[in-house]
Amino acid sequence: MSRRMLWVLVCPGAAMILMGLLSCGKPTPPMEKPIPLATPKAEKPPEPMPKLPPPTMAEVESAMHRIFADNLVLEHGIGQLFIVGDFNGDGFEDLAVIARAAPGKLDDINSELANWTIQDADKFFVAPSGKRVVKAPNLGRAKVSEGEQILAFIHGHGPKGWRSPDARQAYLVKHAAAVFLGTAPSISQKAIRAMRLPVETEIIQEVRNKKKGFLFWTGGAYAWHPDEK
Repeated sequence: MSRRMLWVLVCPGAAMILMGLLSCGKPTPPMEKPIPLATPKAEKPPEPMPKLPPPTMAEVESAMHRIFADNLVLEHGIGQLFIVGDFNGDGFEDLAVIARAAPGKLDDINSELANWTIQDADKFFVAPSGKRVVKAPNLGRAKVSEGEQILAFIHGHGPKGWRSPDARQAYLVKHAAAVFLGTAPSISQKAIRAMRLPVETEIIQEVRNKKKGFLFWTGGAYAWHPDEK
């Protein structure tokens, strides 16, 4: 065999050996370990608020004085004076009491600086469902009249509800004081289901001017609706 032919045969083999040696010297890139997927923990539903004991008259009077001082007098002697329930749907117990303006306190009650909101249950607005932009009508500012029966609300705060010292949100609602029949879930009423209100609440069933109806929270105000039956 000639020397030239031997070189041709040896060179390719040597080149392959050299390439193998070089490849062995290169570091192997590290393999990324798969990140284990964390199993999401199931969230526990919020525990319902413990049922509070029935209110006493002393507790009701104390709460009313804490919020309204001596600006209101309670309508004793009319039958059921107050009622409790979760009227605004925040999970805390609220209080509603029939009252009227104390003598000489009407200006303080209607003052724009008062720590409560005055509303008229016969004047309310609920935006139609399915519409993104709705212009609310100007309902005007409600005012309590001399000798007028009103329904005073104290919204609850925390586990103690309306009994809590931190329960300060209050409303005086015209055309809402009536004979109480009890409370019921808001979704029990077809009219409220059709409104698609933002929260589920308890409504106050009552008789007003010899007509049955219910008082409900629209999401920002109290409103009266005649009975559907």
